[in-house]
Order: sequence, then C-alpha cells, then structure tokens
Amino acid sequence: MKKFVKVLAMALLFGFCAAAWAEQPVMNRGQYRKNLIYNKNFLPAGWQYEAGYAIWRMNRNLQVNRHTYKRYKNDRAWHSAMQRYYRPQQIALNTVDWTVEELALFLRQHQDYLKFHPAGFED
Repeated sequence: MKKFVKVLAMALLFGFCAAAWAEQPVMNRGQYRKNLIYNKNFLPAGWQYEAGYAIWRMNRNLQVNRHTYKRYKNDRAWHSAMQRYYRPQQIALNTVDWTVEELALFLRQHQDYLKFHPAGFED
C-alpha cells in the first residue's frame, strides 16, 4: 500500500510539473536579446564556434568552456579599451610601420652603419 501511495504521489507531482513546464512560452528574439544584456551567465548562441574565440583558444592551448569564453570576452574588451584610450600612441606607431621589403632595402643600403661594435674594441 505504501508503494502504491508513493507511486501515485510521484505521478501527480509529475503531472502538475509537466503542465507547468508546458505553459512556459518559447523564448522569442526580444527575450533572447534581453537575456544577453541583463544575464551575465547567458552565452550567445553558437559561442563555441566563434572564429575569434577559436583562434584565441588555439594560441593559448585552452579548452572550449564557459570560463575560457569569459576570459576571451574580457581580453577582447581590454584590447579595445587600449585602442580607445591610447590612440595617439597607436597613430604614431602606425606611421613608422614599414613593410618587409622597405626594411630589407633600408638594411641593404645602410649595412655599414648597422654593424655591431662591442664596447672596448676599436677599429
């Protein structure tokens, strides 16, 4: 008799829970975007296959999981902040950005000036 009561109670509980689960609406796009903004633990769809994340992981030899994705997002935010707040330095460095051919030509033309002279030796 006790076993029958337990099974009946479990069936009723499952019946009520199933009805409550069935009532929950399917998430629409607006709710999905809202979850992305307000819920810090909610990850976007297809986050495992994001190209930037995959390259970032391969460079660091890391696994695919929620923690490494959060680290990737923080690293990307840090890099964008560095570009935003240190723009004058970046512009100055980009003006000196030479191609490999220009550097090779410069080194060929000025190879006499670029010899290594250790301290204490005279020519």
